[in-house]
Amino acid sequence: MAAGLCPAAAVCAGLGTTLDRARFPAELLIVRGDLQRLISPRSLSSAEVTGLEGRIESALTGLEWLALEYAALTKSEIAQPLLQNLDRSWAQRNLLAVQGLVSQLSRMYPLNGTIFSAERATADDIKRARELDLQLCQGCHIDRVGTEKILPAYRLEEMAGNMPSDEFLARLLSGVRGTSDTALANPLSLGDIRGLLRLYQEGAVD
Repeated sequence: MAAGLCPAAAVCAGLGTTLDRARFPAELLIVRGDLQRLISPRSLSSAEVTGLEGRIESALTGLEWLALEYAALTKSEIAQPLLQNLDRSWAQRNLLAVQGLVSQLSRMYPLNGTIFSAERATADDIKRARELDLQLCQGCHIDRVGTEKILPAYRLEEMAGNMPSDEFLARLLSGVRGTSDTALANPLSLGDIRGLLRLYQEGAVD
């Protein structure tokens, strides 16, 4: 899973084209965060480092396709030379150069989080988010930093408290997967995202 979040088995309205427009900016934020942890691993286990390297490799492989999708949907021009430099820098394992290029691209193509704002969550959104957390999220997200797993599923409340809010949103958007019935598409609705952000960012998990 590209963003390090557990699959969601729920089937609901989904985010549709709202998610399509967010995929490229979200992936940039996720790669930026993964690079930061890889460059400054602190208490990461060797397995976690291996997992980060693999996830970044996979994300960069699909980044140009996501950029083309984003350009088509938003009528934006993509800085292809930056993407090419990104590929070269990663091939050379120049992590600081990769980090700089990803940060530059993220500033150029920011994730518009306004529509997903936790402040827009309704009481029903928060109720639904609590149900999702209890029924799905807490079953997978039990790991702590340093766990000997390639792709550990960290506790979501801790993730929300330990990373920039835009990165956590990006991981909710790109990291949650559906079932084969939804072609593995993110099954969360706009209200689900708002409710989950409110739940985790306010530390209101039961």
